[in-house]
Amino acid sequence: MTDTGHNLLAVESARVTYAGDVAAVKDASFTISPGEHVAIVGESGSGKTTLALAIAGLLTAGDAECSFSRFSFDGCPVSRGRVSPIPHRTPGMSMVFQNAMTSLDPVATVGAQFRDVLRGLSKLSRKEARRRSLTWLASVGLRNPERVLKLRPYELSGGMRQRVMLALAMCGEPKLLIADEPTSALDASVSRDVMDLIRSVTERSHTSLLMVTHDIDLCRMYVDKVIVMYKGEIVDICAADRIEDEATHPYTRALTECVPTLASADLDRLPTLDHSALVPVHDREGSLLEGAVPA
Repeated sequence: MTDTGHNLLAVESARVTYAGDVAAVKDASFTISPGEHVAIVGESGSGKTTLALAIAGLLTAGDAECSFSRFSFDGCPVSRGRVSPIPHRTPGMSMVFQNAMTSLDPVATVGAQFRDVLRGLSKLSRKEARRRSLTWLASVGLRNPERVLKLRPYELSGGMRQRVMLALAMCGEPKLLIADEPTSALDASVSRDVMDLIRSVTERSHTSLLMVTHDIDLCRMYVDKVIVMYKGEIVDICAADRIEDEATHPYTRALTECVPTLASADLDRLPTLDHSALVPVHDREGSLLEGAVPA
């Protein structure tokens, strides 16, 4: 992979291990262009969140190590090595976490949390920090932002908490927003509203998006490119609206077959990854079992 100068993020041969020999991410390479929206897709345990945290500098497990043969962001090399228990934020990156209730400070008001973030990024007066907080809360569709500033996370609904977290992540005007399953704790209608909001906010600010998700349909609607991970490896990189046509790996095709459609509505049993003949099955030594489709 060569950096042509047009990539905002370039990751080559990323590897994350736990306890020295358990590889959660193996030789992962991809790029993100300025303004591009990208999703990492895969089942639980595929390594997608670990990869996102390693890129963000927020991987804090004591027995974890990460390495890259090359890692550049916004044209500058980024150093990553032995993981520190204290998160190391990369300027220009921001992250929205999976569960807003556990990620926001439960005892601090929304206003206090905005003030800490904004004054940590630049030396702002309390008055200016408050003004920017109100502007960002209004920009993510929260009514009466003056009232929201005074509330604590437990006084907000799930959708409101996710909007607050998005505003907190965007108030520093990042060039790359990393979103880890931003809709997993929300019902279907609210999740679409949140995704509409994420797409709108990032497009207005020309911010690139790296989203971790299980939802293939969500990718088709909201991102430009899909990175498919299987057992810690990137097995496919496809255009989101052409994933069925561009998929080269059996796992990717199996994922798309598992999405419920009108055509599958009359089936007695919906397809699953466990039952799909497309998923390559290996024995304990790593050899392809008889009858399985090779990758």
